[in-house]
Amino acid sequence: MDNAVLPSGRDVALRDVADLMVWPWFSLAKTPRHQPIHFEQGAVRLRVEPAGTLGLATIWDADVLIWAISQLTEALDTGRTPTRQLHVTPYRLLRFLGRSTGRRDYALLRAAFDRLAATRVETTLRAADPQEPVRFHWLERWEPSTVGVSLTLPEWLFTAVLERRVLTLDPGYTALTGGMARWLYRLVRKMGGRQRDGGVIGLRRLHARSGSPARYASFALGIRRIAAFGLPGYQLSIKRGGGEDRLLFSRARTEANLSTEGCGQAVEDVGTSPQDGFGTTAHRFAGQRAPDSESSACPASRIQLYNFYNVHSNKILAADSSTPLPVGKFLRTGRAGS
Repeated sequence: MDNAVLPSGRDVALRDVADLMVWPWFSLAKTPRHQPIHFEQGAVRLRVEPAGTLGLATIWDADVLIWAISQLTEALDTGRTPTRQLHVTPYRLLRFLGRSTGRRDYALLRAAFDRLAATRVETTLRAADPQEPVRFHWLERWEPSTVGVSLTLPEWLFTAVLERRVLTLDPGYTALTGGMARWLYRLVRKMGGRQRDGGVIGLRRLHARSGSPARYASFALGIRRIAAFGLPGYQLSIKRGGGEDRLLFSRARTEANLSTEGCGQAVEDVGTSPQDGFGTTAHRFAGQRAPDSESSACPASRIQLYNFYNVHSNKILAADSSTPLPVGKFLRTGRAGS
């Protein structure tokens, strides 16, 4: 595939490399983390280090990699030959990831590019010589291009896509705002796959796998909160067994999902809510959500206000819609290790 712009509409499924889903590659905190991640299990060793004052690449920054992996896999599926260099407009990238397109969103995206290019990774995973680790940055380079921005992936990640070590993610993944919830979904998706029986893992093993610097007690509390909410496509529970607390996970029952097809039954005159008599909720304000936290399994930012409904196109229009910034005001070159 040449360096033309890749399709980035939401009709392209979200995909991630399986190796990124079960090991602690990213910071789970929204505040900058300067402490390296070091993890060993059997023959797998990895170390992730920040460069300068930027801090480690975060699990939200990894959305950029998910976009790239999704586009490369789509290219393979449609018979094209992909390369490690991808081009996209920042606007389309943000929309693909389900994000807003305000000035702050462009600034956050640029910061993500910088952290991905600066974070240093060293691992024996998939190394040609198990005794000699592979070294790379999540982005070898990023820079402005004629169509927006050019991103160059490391050979290690590109090879994983070519070898089809890729899994599809639930579309609801990008709506998860808690870092721990995002990490746990990826791990559950990889370990549980799509099998009905799911799987089980001890909380202390989970703690080690996360790379989180949080105390075990705080980490376990966060996992319990996520289990109470569940994750996209999965049911979670905490059980005591074998002398430890363990997380049980399984695919959600499809029959519990709401149907989009007509049922042929008459509709009641007045729709009511279990909270009050006339469809009201316990929240005082529309769009109110729970406070954000690393362990939150639900979106926590305030819902956008909407003030127009077009009955002809069946679309809701945001009151604070904004046009993307000019490319020249958004971009600057970023290189690995810069």
